[in-house]
Amino acid sequence: MSQMQHIVKEQIDKGTPVNSASRPSHHTENGFENRYPLPESKKSFFTFLRLRLLGRESWPKAKKQIGKTPVVAPNLDAIHTPDPNVAQVTWIGHSTVLLQYQGINILTDPVFSDRASPFAHIGPKRYSPPGLAIDQLPKINIILLSHNHYDHCDIESLRQIGKEPTYIVPLKNASLLKEAGIDSCIEMDWDQFAEVNGVKIVHTPSYHWSSRKISDRKEMLWGGYALTFPNGFKFYFVGDSGWNEQLFAEMGEKYGPFDLGLIPIGAYDPRDFMKAAHVNPEEAVLIKQTMGIKQAIAIHWGTFVLTAEPVDEPPKRLRIALEQAGLNPDHFLALPVGGTHHHMPTPSQD
Repeated sequence: MSQMQHIVKEQIDKGTPVNSASRPSHHTENGFENRYPLPESKKSFFTFLRLRLLGRESWPKAKKQIGKTPVVAPNLDAIHTPDPNVAQVTWIGHSTVLLQYQGINILTDPVFSDRASPFAHIGPKRYSPPGLAIDQLPKINIILLSHNHYDHCDIESLRQIGKEPTYIVPLKNASLLKEAGIDSCIEMDWDQFAEVNGVKIVHTPSYHWSSRKISDRKEMLWGGYALTFPNGFKFYFVGDSGWNEQLFAEMGEKYGPFDLGLIPIGAYDPRDFMKAAHVNPEEAVLIKQTMGIKQAIAIHWGTFVLTAEPVDEPPKRLRIALEQAGLNPDHFLALPVGGTHHHMPTPSQD
């Protein structure tokens, strides 16, 4: 364990003591469990594959989706000379987002590869190019990794980004970074925190699961992150999650409200299979309301064909859901790939 890891681990333990005598309820003999366990399903991964290959669902083909997600040229001047007093968010694609604020550059779930898969020629293929190439990124200070699914944790992308950023990962995910040649990171359990570059980072639970192969389901933790900057500005990265009213109500009361947040809106059909793993646009709006997120940015759509819904459907349903909820659609934006949103913070001190 590096000195950095040791120092931060002491800070974490002061926030939430963890020892063998008081093991959290989501720690089990076989790995981890959701705070409110997912309903038992008789449908396996093989059922999902059968639905995709043989079922009645009309699954989109990646090569036919090119051009359906809006793409713009990134504003490289703004990205490399950002106003430190404005929170700047650039959607690179899927759940990969660049947050820039107060001179700190934060990257979420970096995936720049052509496939979200353990295989070079099989698996979900990217149909929208990354909004920024790795060599176009500014110096990254912090990387937030939500969980180990291939559309969120890409070893080759991490290898290319390298060791310089501080990596924040859920428990048991450090071994993945070692595959990328990164031997130093901060592992956190839910509700634990660390301070990096003056930013308080709390690892928050989500309603999801983890796996890199068939036999390791839930062996590595998953979740999101709640960040508080020195001036009180608050940022929330949901990660991947299904909707659970009790979980988000508890987190909203404990960690909200937030000035800015990243909320997933895609990969939700067939609904009976995906409901426990991914929110749909209507549930994404519920997260915004429940967590008290003033300005939300849509993620987890428009990049890979993971599920059965039309690839351009999520932002359309999002806008309808916002209107039905009486909310301003400008307060929950689906950016084009490469697009940047500038948010003028009005933070409140805690």
